[in-house]
Amino acid sequence: MTELQQGGDIRKVTLGQLASHTSGLHRVPQQYESWHRGQYSLPDFIRYLNAWKADEGHEPGKQDTYSNTGFVLLALALQRRFDMPYAKLLEQRVLAPLGMTSTAMPVPGPNARGRIAPALRQRAVQGYAVDGHPMGEPGNEQGTFNWPGTGQMYSSARDMAVFLAANLGALPNNRPLQDAMAFAQQGVFTVNPRFTQALGWQIVRNDDLTIVDKNGGLNNTSTYIGMIPQKRLGIVILGNRGKEPGTRIGRQIMLALARSNVAASDEGQNGD
Repeated sequence: MTELQQGGDIRKVTLGQLASHTSGLHRVPQQYESWHRGQYSLPDFIRYLNAWKADEGHEPGKQDTYSNTGFVLLALALQRRFDMPYAKLLEQRVLAPLGMTSTAMPVPGPNARGRIAPALRQRAVQGYAVDGHPMGEPGNEQGTFNWPGTGQMYSSARDMAVFLAANLGALPNNRPLQDAMAFAQQGVFTVNPRFTQALGWQIVRNDDLTIVDKNGGLNNTSTYIGMIPQKRLGIVILGNRGKEPGTRIGRQIMLALARSNVAASDEGQNGD
């Protein structure tokens, strides 16, 4: 990005590091907390990146640091590379090929926040805060940053099942996309013997089973998608309340199913 050519340490960061949470960039820009929510703009973000200093605990490629900042920068880089808004790029490269017609990234409204199209908005559910109070309007985008391509997306259980099946290799009608999904699941940074960071995905080893998963959420939603590729098994959890334990629940369900399948298989082989 031309705006970052005047920067210092940010010029050492690679696209692969952004995609694997190893860039060293903080979860959100350090000065973000001093701003009122929803007022942190793209020019503010660029100024932060150019001034960013990689201290000992945040060196590019040296550690695993979950970073929303890094993925927002990655989205900006992809927009520049393909000269296309991120929402349109996502639609062209992923959603349309998979037939995910109920998945959308809201388009910007007057205040830069996005709203999904009326037909989808009628199907959007109300989101709730952790205390059970409504948070935002159905279909009105929430998010940390305040410019297009940085807020929450909307999807349906059916669409996410299609996305899950594609990541498990069950939809082989688009080889380039299938290959890209398989590539993204390969580990690139070992955090410890049980946890490896992939491109967006995280890889967790539980005895003889390997889980590939990712959670997400804002103050009005909790989501989880996970799979055990060796068992061709996966699960999607879509919750409309903040800070729910989707990861723990999803992993417990998958592990229970995977091990029950193993037990059933063993019994069948033994003739029981």
